[in-house]
Amino acid sequence: CIKCSAKKILHVDDVFNKAKIAVIYPIKPLYDLVGGRLTPACVRAFTRIFRVFDLDRDGLLSDDELMAFQNKIWGTTTMGRDVVEWKNALSSHDLIIHKREEADDESVSESEDVIVNDKISLTGFLTIIDIFISQNRLEVPWTVLWALGYDDDLNLHIPESILSPGCNDLDTSKFDQSAWRLNASEVDFLSSIFYQFQSDDENMLSAEDLNSIFSVFSIPLPPWSIRSKKLLDGCFSRPRIDEDVTPPSSLVAGVTFDPEIEDHNVSADLSPSSPSISPSGVTISSSPLPSIDVSKGTELDFIPANKPLTHLSWLNHWHSFCTISPSRCRAELFCLGYAGETLVRSKTLHASSTHSPSNSLDGGTQTIFIRALVLGSNDHAKRFIIKNLHGIHHDCSTSNLTHPETSCSVARVMLPNTINKAVQEESETVVHLIVTEIPSSYLASSVSEKRSLKNKFSALLGKQSAAGERVYDMAILVFETGLEQSWEYAKDIESDLLTGNMPRIFVGTRENQHDTQSACEHHIHCKSMDLEEPITLSLDETIEDSSLLHHLVRCTQEAKFRSIPHGERNRRLAALKRKCMWFTSIVSVSLVVVFVFKETKKVEKGSWRHYFHRLLPFN
Repeated sequence: CIKCSAKKILHVDDVFNKAKIAVIYPIKPLYDLVGGRLTPACVRAFTRIFRVFDLDRDGLLSDDELMAFQNKIWGTTTMGRDVVEWKNALSSHDLIIHKREEADDESVSESEDVIVNDKISLTGFLTIIDIFISQNRLEVPWTVLWALGYDDDLNLHIPESILSPGCNDLDTSKFDQSAWRLNASEVDFLSSIFYQFQSDDENMLSAEDLNSIFSVFSIPLPPWSIRSKKLLDGCFSRPRIDEDVTPPSSLVAGVTFDPEIEDHNVSADLSPSSPSISPSGVTISSSPLPSIDVSKGTELDFIPANKPLTHLSWLNHWHSFCTISPSRCRAELFCLGYAGETLVRSKTLHASSTHSPSNSLDGGTQTIFIRALVLGSNDHAKRFIIKNLHGIHHDCSTSNLTHPETSCSVARVMLPNTINKAVQEESETVVHLIVTEIPSSYLASSVSEKRSLKNKFSALLGKQSAAGERVYDMAILVFETGLEQSWEYAKDIESDLLTGNMPRIFVGTRENQHDTQSACEHHIHCKSMDLEEPITLSLDETIEDSSLLHHLVRCTQEAKFRSIPHGERNRRLAALKRKCMWFTSIVSVSLVVVFVFKETKKVEKGSWRHYFHRLLPFN
């Protein structure tokens, strides 16, 4: 309260200054005056900021990390004594809160420590913000927010430097296939996040762990959950959600199971929940403001249960999400706390969270990525093929698709060792499989729409790209062996939508394993195109057959398997062209040398002598 008088000209300037500060640095987006706590949006914003500067991913801010934070925001280095003073202030504040809780018999929750191992925890970081607000120094939190890309409504701006060029659409003139792959820094960040938030010793993220990771979002769910319906609107594909998660009037409960973790005994919490916005569900207090309970007042009435994920499954989902939309994937990573390579790490990650994103993601085991498009006339047969590839042997969603959907899984197969080529025996290989189903209704379009779709396929399958540089590695053309119309449909797709440089395999389905109808026409077509013969599977649900997965892996990884029409002939022609170019170059140089030699013979010795005397005159 300011005592002022316009008549006596008392503190008039202070009144206008306070009014100006209230407009420039509003308190409403940061603090809920009615509830007496930081707003959920404010907690989410500063939780993300905490993660950005938590370089060693231990959930604490060290002195060096605090100095990096100070230098980033204000361009100055914090003195060591300033850090000590802040820690002392937080410790005193923590002591007051603990005494208050001991005196309050009705207290049912305990505050987390603000100082842990001489480092500031997330609770302590939020307490610092609370102290600044309580002292009416709102310019400090707003300076931090504005410096790190937040607007006046606490919406985070995604900088263009985070979005890779050519990853926003399927325009072939701007297209860059490398943008549709997670780079080493991004995979390293995701691995560190996994090991930071896992709550058990089984290398697995529980539903609570995933809620903690995505607590920086208004809806703490991963981007491949029901949140993807709005997030990926307008993209070529969407993640497949097998379960039906139509919310009732009061709540929704949906459980999905990782293909590696088919634990059908896991159940969702059917009670309405009020999830913690922060990973710890902390309660912050600072005098003279009331207690700040960040576990209440969220924007959700329900939260579907997340499925548990292993480390490989966690990375697999992110690789799949990047295949669907690299721009939205990198925006999600940025919101989680990934700041690209703008912040150079001053420390090495903890040994347990250091994983190479190359061919040895899983403790030296070689790792490969296979992305495939599944096309055909029979949606049921395509769904069966996808279930077979993912190793799913129970009923899943059979709803009719109107838009391409992408699913993913992790498998382990035996392949020749590419890490240590001296070892001749086959070794276990981790296969990240990402499959996109294209519904038949999506392909039934006009001529102009087919032309547009062909351009999309040209970008995704890379008509001029080398193997390993394409967004998708293979097109799987599915047909029914006993139905000529289905085979003709598959050939029409091949001729209308695929170019000669796009890899493809044919997969036939039959009603049962005893169906041996003639497939002569199929084999003749593949032989004329110099492709691998079609592999045929039975639609019998009781048969477990992994031959298709092995066939797909070998066709994408081994050059001797033919997946590009006339690939061997084209390679020979390319080699012959290179030899001809070398031969032409050698002949051209030889002719030039012979011509120069003959011309020099025609020059008289006197002319040479005269030339050198003119160039180097002597007395």
